[in-house]
Amino acid sequence: MNAPVNHSPPRESDDEIDLRDIAIAIHDGWKWIAGSIAASLSIGLIYIYLITTPQYSTEITYTPSPGGLNALNNMPGTNYTETQAFEEFSQHLSSHENFKFFHKENPDHLSPLLESSQDEMSRLRSFFFGSLKINQPSQENGLSRKISLNYTKNIDGPQLINDYFRWTEETYVETLIARAQRAVDSTIARNSERMAAHLEVNKEDIEARIARLQEEDRVKIAELEDQLHAEKKSVISSREERIRILENAEQIADRLGIEKPTTPRDLGRQTHDRDVIYAEINSQGGLPLYFMGVEALKAEREVIELNLERETKTAEIRNIESRLSQLRNNRTIEALLNREELSPFSDEYNSLRSQNKILAANVVTKDEIDVVSAIHWAYQPNSQDSPKKGLSLVLSLIIGVMLGVILVFFSTFIKSIKHHKETHKERTI
Repeated sequence: MNAPVNHSPPRESDDEIDLRDIAIAIHDGWKWIAGSIAASLSIGLIYIYLITTPQYSTEITYTPSPGGLNALNNMPGTNYTETQAFEEFSQHLSSHENFKFFHKENPDHLSPLLESSQDEMSRLRSFFFGSLKINQPSQENGLSRKISLNYTKNIDGPQLINDYFRWTEETYVETLIARAQRAVDSTIARNSERMAAHLEVNKEDIEARIARLQEEDRVKIAELEDQLHAEKKSVISSREERIRILENAEQIADRLGIEKPTTPRDLGRQTHDRDVIYAEINSQGGLPLYFMGVEALKAEREVIELNLERETKTAEIRNIESRLSQLRNNRTIEALLNREELSPFSDEYNSLRSQNKILAANVVTKDEIDVVSAIHWAYQPNSQDSPKKGLSLVLSLIIGVMLGVILVFFSTFIKSIKHHKETHKERTI
């Protein structure tokens, strides 16, 4: 016999969610929710105050300093633009080596952080790359830059970053001054080398000039000595010619019987050769020598013969000897040989020496250079950056509520399963 057909309307599935049941379940499980909230808040408070370390942040905003490099650029061989110096300064700020040197000179800033660390350099490196940041230039910030520092409560972050900024600027300015001074010193050294070269060239020129003057003097002396010798021979030749003339006149006077000096008139009274005598007078333009007489002519001839080889200082000989004396005692050569200091006579040397004096007078101090200007210095913030206490507590509250609701649902689900099993057993019986 077939089982009776059940025509009763289908019942709603037990899996459907009844909002009223949910509300009742939540109401009945408020203890679960309250306990979950309390546990979450406790964990949040433990996380805030016991587990995590409060983190703070501070920053410096800086820009290039207008006109701060004018004194530096007045140094010969130095030319920095504001942008170039600003970029290089920013690179120094972001350099780990630079920060390491700063820490070496100022170890107290990070002593609370590094005193318990076995590997100080590794800890310092981690702190630098993890805590110090410099933003890159953009259209929004223009030429200004920011250097920011994340730090914990046991470190005086604003003091650290402000001192690091000032120290970096000071050392960078010292670097710029050292570069400028090296450029000046290099120019002075090159000029000094050129000065020494000019002195050496000048010395060689003087030696060459002395050699030329000495050679010219030797040639002139040889020529003048030849002239002097020729002049002396000319004097002797003149004397010999005079002796010959006197001998001829002496012979004529002897033939005419003129023993002593006489005149044509006196001679005319003694002879009738007036025409001849006057002809001789007229032809020679004066009295012939034989009118001096044999005695006078002989005396003059003998004196000249006696002094034939004797030197006679004629005007020409005196002139030649004077010129020879000047050449043999050339004062120009003596002055050149006696020069102990050559520098006053070299225009190039004196010009370079003047340049070096001017270069040495170029001095720039740290107070005259200003690479950057700080718009905002770092300061102690009013609150920590992390963890955010309010946000952490709100999240703990939300998590506690959610966890409590989940526990309530889970508890209700377990109860429903047990209730379903009991109902099924009753129906079976």
